[in-house]
Amino acid sequence: MMEFTNRTKLVTKHANDPGKLLAGFGMVRSLRGAGLLRYGASGFIIFVVPEGFRTEEFEEAAFTLLDGRKESWGRVEQNVRVRLAKPPYKKGGDKIPISIFDIGGLDILIARNVDEVPADVRFAATAIILVEPPTPGHIAAVRRLCKRPPLSREAAATVARKPQNLLLAAVLKPNLNEDELAEEVDDLDRVKGTGPSLFDLPGYHDIKPWASDVAKDIERWRQQKLAWKLVGKGAIVSGVPGTGKTHFAAALANALGLRLVTATVGAWQAQGALDDMLRAMRTTFADAADGKGALLFIDEVDSIGTRSARPTGYHGDQYWQTVVNEALYLLTALGDGVIVVGATNFPDWIDPALRRAGRLEKHFHLPLPDASTRAEILAHHCGDVLPFESLRELADELDEKSGADLELMVRDALKTARNEDRELCLQDLKSQLPEKKFYTAEQLLRIAVHEAGHALVALALGHAIGATIEVKDSFYPKNEGFIGGKVTYDLEEDYFPTETNLRNRIAVSLAGLAAEKAVFGDRSIGGGGARGTDVELATAVARRMVGSYGLGRVPVFIGTVPELKDKPLPEPFEAEVSQIVDEEWNRALTMLTEQQDRVLDLAKHVVVHHSLKIERNGKARAA
Repeated sequence: MMEFTNRTKLVTKHANDPGKLLAGFGMVRSLRGAGLLRYGASGFIIFVVPEGFRTEEFEEAAFTLLDGRKESWGRVEQNVRVRLAKPPYKKGGDKIPISIFDIGGLDILIARNVDEVPADVRFAATAIILVEPPTPGHIAAVRRLCKRPPLSREAAATVARKPQNLLLAAVLKPNLNEDELAEEVDDLDRVKGTGPSLFDLPGYHDIKPWASDVAKDIERWRQQKLAWKLVGKGAIVSGVPGTGKTHFAAALANALGLRLVTATVGAWQAQGALDDMLRAMRTTFADAADGKGALLFIDEVDSIGTRSARPTGYHGDQYWQTVVNEALYLLTALGDGVIVVGATNFPDWIDPALRRAGRLEKHFHLPLPDASTRAEILAHHCGDVLPFESLRELADELDEKSGADLELMVRDALKTARNEDRELCLQDLKSQLPEKKFYTAEQLLRIAVHEAGHALVALALGHAIGATIEVKDSFYPKNEGFIGGKVTYDLEEDYFPTETNLRNRIAVSLAGLAAEKAVFGDRSIGGGGARGTDVELATAVARRMVGSYGLGRVPVFIGTVPELKDKPLPEPFEAEVSQIVDEEWNRALTMLTEQQDRVLDLAKHVVVHHSLKIERNGKARAA
């Protein structure tokens, strides 16, 4: 039978610690309401702390209520035990979450939420008590005990509605202006970032509406008009390096008025063994969930790994199972005021459970900026001192440049102007461009033939209803790959692709090389050599068909699409992949050989106009 001490013990022991005093007062109030304070209780009680409050203060107050003295990791005199349902990691300490097998001698279990406690432990408990936040009376009493001037009941009620960190700050502040109290305390919760807000930056067009909605909801939450569970919790941003994922996180934090906490999965892994990695993960999440509100930015989030759909016998399966499970728990158990953004170059590699509702539930792809956005980025970094139209013309020369590339370009141009003790001019930017090379007439025609092949096969097979072919007559040798031409499609909606549709995609991908072969008798290297090229895309679709979708000669499942990325299929299936690619190559080649005059005629028009749109009905016009 456990017995509880009275409030006098709390006041005597924690008179100078308002956090523990308020926790203890809340527990005493809850016990009295449940009828357990006077007569004690048998078994053990689960206390669930108020949302957004830390458990540590409640743990210390619980020891005092039981008239026990905390020694180490839950052991106290008089065989009284107090435990946290999810203890923080401590090297060499008891870091194991509560289970039904270790509740012997337990009197009080403290949890942040009921879901932290296993169902069988909840069933065994004498009572589950939800501790209410501090009352205005508690606030007034603690200020008196801390020898602070009294507050009116209205002011104390204002303080009582705030998150734990702001509540304690208001309790401890010697002199409070009650007329401006609410505004001053609210202002503490808004972080004043040193950089730009997301809404002041160019680009990010797809993500800004979501960010705007989150910002409005956070403001409603701060004003106690919206429960945190109704605020969007997290998102994934993906894109190639340089698209501004990290810059986005800082700007989003500024827009939301939240502190930015950053981490990389690689840094967690670098801590060493599994226990060390998990400790680093927990520390990061604890830093964010300290009651102050934060944007937690996790780079390389795909490196958290995925759990195997079925046992493979691989010794690393248990490792990744543990890591992903811990990440799921940490994301689910975050307190109020924390938004999580994960960044990745490979969104398909993220475990699906991490992307479910309530976790990283939104996904935004950050593309390389188009010409208009490139001009806006240049103007932003130049400080709007150059005519936008001039920057727009310059931006046309900067295909495939990322936001990071453009920022570096402007920094170098500004450095040149500073060294010459003058203002920035357009020529400073132009001087940062590498030497341009021009394609020969033969090379330009080949590029146009290649792109015309893609477009014609796409329209003929029903893959698209329209296609715009674009070619450039020059390139920068230092760029990775010479971007000479491209086709953009007006696609048919295809939410449920069939085997025929997938084979058509393969044929369209290979049609550029097929057009070169049909017209010139040989092929260039422009269709392969890297991820995302024509040949890689065709091969990837064929491997998915055979190894994942069950669309090979024999319907089998070897692995998910992410699992097929970096491991070969068994030899018979790789042979079938080659057969599919071979069949679609020959189909595209036959189609374009029969139409080589049309391919060549279309290519010549593209060379003249640089941009041409064709439609399935046969219409063609300069784009």
